[in-house]
Amino acid sequence: MSASCIIHAGANGISITGADSILTWGGTIYAPPDQLEATQTALAEHIALTRAESGCLSFEVWPNPDNPLAFQVKEAFIDAEAFAAHQARTGASYWGKLTRGFEREYQTHGLDQPASLDESFMHLALKLADRAAETGEVPVGAVLIRDEQVIGEGYNQPISGLDPTAHAEIVALRQAALSQGNYRLPASTLYVTIEPCLMCVGALIHARVEHVVFGAREPKTGALLSHPCLDAYPSNHRFKVTSGVLGEVCGQRMSRFFAAKR
Repeated sequence: MSASCIIHAGANGISITGADSILTWGGTIYAPPDQLEATQTALAEHIALTRAESGCLSFEVWPNPDNPLAFQVKEAFIDAEAFAAHQARTGASYWGKLTRGFEREYQTHGLDQPASLDESFMHLALKLADRAAETGEVPVGAVLIRDEQVIGEGYNQPISGLDPTAHAEIVALRQAALSQGNYRLPASTLYVTIEPCLMCVGALIHARVEHVVFGAREPKTGALLSHPCLDAYPSNHRFKVTSGVLGEVCGQRMSRFFAAKR
């Protein structure tokens, strides 16, 4: 999504480029014992193809720790039309044929029960985190919002960009500063999938960002709640912090990325 993309938000949810509402699903799929190995083998391709769909904001599947035959699913699409296209593609795919008849327990919320505003923007950040993972970067994504518009976006690029400062937050701040013609970005909110580090917190202070919303904590380098720094140093600016928005999904993405590297 480009920095100029308008996002309309309100009491009834969120709409993106003319769509009516983000549609989210969550639930469990159960594989029969004799189909478990085939399901595990086919899952990686199914996830990759779904995330590549233009209407998919996020798609997460992970094993249920309490049931080896169960998989937890959480997915989000820009609107009902995008979800219908996903269903059509999946139905004709190997995954669809393999899992046809599997027991499923799902819940959905869309037009009648829209995702919260914070979750909706975090889904956009997760989509950017996927782009980072595709290039071998740590999967962190960020979007900067002001007046219900995306004014900047970014994902981790220090390896590909040969730039140790190119964290998702910094990339989003740079893009926002260019689009707004000012390095100071008051009345803006940053959504980022992982708790920002000390470098990024410093940049957010200098940019005068008003609110930072992150998904999962970063216990080693997180500088907001894991290792609080805002009150440790004198500063003429403070921003509001909200944590845990889609935290499980954001954390799962990081865990799977590093598990695959071992």
